[in-house]
Amino acid sequence: MWNVLATALRGREKFLLNSLSPYGEFKGSGFRDVVLGRVGDMRSFLESLETLRKESPAQLRNLSQIVPLENNFQFDTPDFVAKAKEAISPLVERLENTKFHVRVKRRGHKGEISSQSVEKELADFVFDLLEKTGKRAEVSFADPDAVVIVETIGNWAGVGLIIKELKERSPLVRLE
Repeated sequence: MWNVLATALRGREKFLLNSLSPYGEFKGSGFRDVVLGRVGDMRSFLESLETLRKESPAQLRNLSQIVPLENNFQFDTPDFVAKAKEAISPLVERLENTKFHVRVKRRGHKGEISSQSVEKELADFVFDLLEKTGKRAEVSFADPDAVVIVETIGNWAGVGLIIKELKERSPLVRLE
């Protein structure tokens, strides 16, 4: 399975694949300028990219963003939300006492999956799980401590938790 989603600047996917290949296994996703990868150690991968960004930024000129992911799942449209809830469940505990929001980036299933309604449903799910254990969090789009990200690629999805400290430590991690 993949644990990294990267996007290339328009039309630069092949060059991005070349740039990322020393760090793991990367391949095209079937969607223009979207690359999927598998790295052994996420922290080392992101630190290596940050060093490269500082020392030789031209080598990453084709990269638009990096999104680290923790879980993957395959879905059919009717079971997407249920499977997304299952995949984000292990992340919920880390959202205690944070300001967060959920972001669904859909590639494929246009008109079948509404990113906005799924984001709301998944945020409500997080609140419900936290409340059951007497814990709290709040929604913030302006200055979140964390973003639960769900990236779909056709009938596959990856789920991650992007915390503020990660974005500060690794500026290439961003959600567009």
